Amino acid sequence: MNKPDSYGGMTQVFSSYESHRAPGDKPFERGVNSFQLLNDGKRWWVVSIFWDSERPDNPLPAKMAKK
Repeated sequence: MNKPDSYGGMTQVFSSYESHRAPGDKPFERGVNSFQLLNDGKRWWVVSIFWDSERPDNPLPAKMAKK
């Protein structure tokens, strides 16, 4: 799931992820990436990337889960 929000040349994207050991396997980890992007009028620049993993005290929101 990707959720972009933009203003001017700035864009913030939340993107959920799942990690699998092999295709078709149940994911062993899930979480959310956060990307900050800047468009200078010629190209997009990745300004920062950070993430947080799902854990018992930080469950992945249902709206962010892969379908």
